[in-house]
Amino acid sequence: MLGGCATYSPDGGLGVTREIATRELRQDVARVREPADSERVRSRVAALLRSPLSVDKAVQIALLNNRGLQAAYNDLGISEALFVQASLPPSPTISLARIAAGGTIEIENTLLVSILGLATLPQRRAIAEIRFSQAQLRAAEDTLRLAGDTRRAYYRVVASSQLVNFLSQANSAARTASELFKRLGETGAVNRLDQAREHVFYADVAAQLAKARLQYQADRERLIRALGLWENIAALKLPAQLPILPSRPASRDAIEREALEKRLDLRIARLEVDGVARQLELTQWSGFMSVLNLQGSTIEERSRRTERTYSLQGGALVENRQVEFERTRLSGLSLEFQIPLDLGESRLREARETYLRSINRLTERGVNVRSEAREAYQRYRGSFDFARHYQSQVLPLRQIIADESQLRYNGMMIDVFSLLIEARARIAANAAAIEARRDFWIANTDLQFAVIGGSPGGGAAESAPTAVASAASGAAAD
Repeated sequence: MLGGCATYSPDGGLGVTREIATRELRQDVARVREPADSERVRSRVAALLRSPLSVDKAVQIALLNNRGLQAAYNDLGISEALFVQASLPPSPTISLARIAAGGTIEIENTLLVSILGLATLPQRRAIAEIRFSQAQLRAAEDTLRLAGDTRRAYYRVVASSQLVNFLSQANSAARTASELFKRLGETGAVNRLDQAREHVFYADVAAQLAKARLQYQADRERLIRALGLWENIAALKLPAQLPILPSRPASRDAIEREALEKRLDLRIARLEVDGVARQLELTQWSGFMSVLNLQGSTIEERSRRTERTYSLQGGALVENRQVEFERTRLSGLSLEFQIPLDLGESRLREARETYLRSINRLTERGVNVRSEAREAYQRYRGSFDFARHYQSQVLPLRQIIADESQLRYNGMMIDVFSLLIEARARIAANAAAIEARRDFWIANTDLQFAVIGGSPGGGAAESAPTAVASAASGAAAD
């Protein structure tokens, strides 16, 4: 009957995760347990993939379709089962024994109950409830982490695609110019030096394009892994370019306080302190005794006694047997307890050190949260200014220089070498502008998750500007 009192939440403890995902991400989460659940998820993912993929659609697909996240939800279900198990009284131990020897049968029934377990049930249930609350927040943290990783992967692959398109156009123009110079060289109108310069420029752009395509494929596969796509990979339709920059950067005056209030890892650390404090109280109360059991037993003895009598019947001696059974019932109680040799001093010291460790880690986490929030906003603001600088100043000036250089070349005022140097610089500037915009949107993602948690941040710093470095090094070499 006590086991029937165990209750489980209908959603497996997913309510906290669903509430946080709705408030912070404006997305849905779901548990996939039955084949019908899998079919619903598959249908919704297919519907989302029919149109070009936005960043919000990508996050929604990941939250529904990523199996690693579903495994995290399974861990949450396991934590709920452990919580319910810890909420029940200790299970009684029942033993039955039957011993027969000669004409005696002995039946022993024993019931063993842990008195210490019953006495500490409220404290243990409170500790288990804290652990389950931590598991709920960890599931929400895993959800936010996947959302942040998906956003970063999305911006990277769109930026890689945009860079590939730009370099493809540059490569096409360079190939046309290279073929033209080859024909002009055959007629003697262009010397071999100018031909070689034009050919090496085409080769350099082709190499940059090949590297950019490899990076695009790697970024695309990273996004596919985050989305959990097994099928429908070919249906992944990405936009041609990154979103435009906002008109002005967001202002976060109280970002430190906001992070201290919302960060999930900080809430988990606070719960850890509460759980360890309750464990310390429990150890202080019961540390001197590790076992306290009450045992009730009944012993029933059944013995058989045979009485023989003799009589004369018709001159013959006849034996008469009479069998009688005697039954004896004994009952009693016994108390079993175990006292540690050090009177629980080692357990108490361990509990105290564990409590102090949790306090120190909570303090460290608070310091780190404030610093990470400030760092994320500084990177966000710096990335915005950097991307806006390229968009409003560098690229327009590069376009003016390119147009004027082409006019001067057509007027034979500069040679092809100067024109190629400017072309390399223009390619490097456009590639840098694409990567600057990508880094801004990644920094924007880092800022969002630095406040609510679920992601380590620093995504923009992880981006390797391979194409820009290649183009810049080519221009510097010339």
